[in-house]
Amino acid sequence: DRSDDGGGCGVLGPEARQPRPAKVPGAAACQSGIARWLSLTRALGFADGDVTAERLALPATIFAADAYVHFVRERTVLEAVASSLTEMFAPKIISDRVEGMLAGYDFISKDSLSYFTPRLTQAPRDADFALAYCQEHATTRVTQEQVLNALAFKCNVLWAMLDALYAAYISPGHIPPGAWDPEGQQQ
Repeated sequence: DRSDDGGGCGVLGPEARQPRPAKVPGAAACQSGIARWLSLTRALGFADGDVTAERLALPATIFAADAYVHFVRERTVLEAVASSLTEMFAPKIISDRVEGMLAGYDFISKDSLSYFTPRLTQAPRDADFALAYCQEHATTRVTQEQVLNALAFKCNVLWAMLDALYAAYISPGHIPPGAWDPEGQQQ
């Protein structure tokens, strides 16, 4: 259970003297994001309790998310911020995916996808902040390599999640015990 970290809405340590992006300021912003996420999962037929308790989630997804939370807690602020540089690509990916979901699934509505709407403007702000922070604080070869390694780590976390989804629900279609089954049956 990662409830103690506010769903990824931690704050930067005291050494971070830059203004923080809109995603980080505290519980209020995080709670609205959590509420939008739960609205999406409800529209998809999941009970809030199953979502918040991580029931039916793929074990590899839970493992990858936990690895990322551990990474940002244990590494330097620079590395934690650098790992969020993946936000540079979020608006295009989100736009494409939302368009595809609305076109391909009649049970999904624009309202149910409202979680993603703020991300279209929030992600570029977050990425701009992260990039400026890294440019200011990664002033040596060692710190620049930390930035690159942090970004690579985050990409690997995201790939691990995508690989798990593909293996469970596309090919070869091996759904782990306890994970969500598209036929409506828990494994």
